[in-house]
Amino acid sequence: MQSKKIVFLASDGESSRWVYNALSKEFEIGAAIIEQPISKKVLFKGRLKRIGFFKVMGQVLFSVLVVPILRRKGMVRKLELIKQYQLDGTAFNESTIHRVSSVNDAACMQLLQQIQPDIVVVNGTRIISKKILQCTPALFINMHVGITPWYRGSHGGYWAVKNKDIKNFGTTIHLVDAGVDTGGVLQQAFVSPSPKDNFTTYPVLQVAVGIAALKDVLQQVMNGTLSVKPHAEKGAMYYQPTVWAYLWG
Repeated sequence: MQSKKIVFLASDGESSRWVYNALSKEFEIGAAIIEQPISKKVLFKGRLKRIGFFKVMGQVLFSVLVVPILRRKGMVRKLELIKQYQLDGTAFNESTIHRVSSVNDAACMQLLQQIQPDIVVVNGTRIISKKILQCTPALFINMHVGITPWYRGSHGGYWAVKNKDIKNFGTTIHLVDAGVDTGGVLQQAFVSPSPKDNFTTYPVLQVAVGIAALKDVLQQVMNGTLSVKPHAEKGAMYYQPTVWAYLWG
């Protein structure tokens, strides 16, 4: 019998719906808090500050010129993965979710303090602030599509392939802390991509294998058998590739 209250904290994306619907089949989700997407303007400014104009323009060119082609080439493979792993993309029921502008705003904090969850499952949100992490004693558990600490940040599967490091292609279930993908590791799921996979299907495969690992972690929390493996090193931070980095690879 479930003894812990779960809140799902996520963006309203396809992968979030896959994760939410899969978990809902085995666990009672007390509430779902869904944040609005980050505006492209804010995202662009943040990237400029972090990595500079040259790299950001290369990322924009990659998104505009390359990603649409890869998405079309990977469509059949994506459908295969959805069928193989029974990924359910049914939309959230609007009557059962709470929408907030950001996971870091006052409305989100008030909801968490009101609900008082034991576990907050995080998927696809912006970086969560310390004030939100500290507003409740709940465990914040995230699914990261990459093997930490070696592939923190974005597109961990793609970078593992590019680096010829297939042994570290997979998904990490970890605790959320004040860093970026630096929280203690709870479980990791490793998988080898097919030659039919590409940049657009790697995360589909990673989420698919990560769901089973996330379910196992939640069951461990319920049973009181959860163990945490702290990072021995911080590892590298990765971002979306530039068009020239992708073509060179």
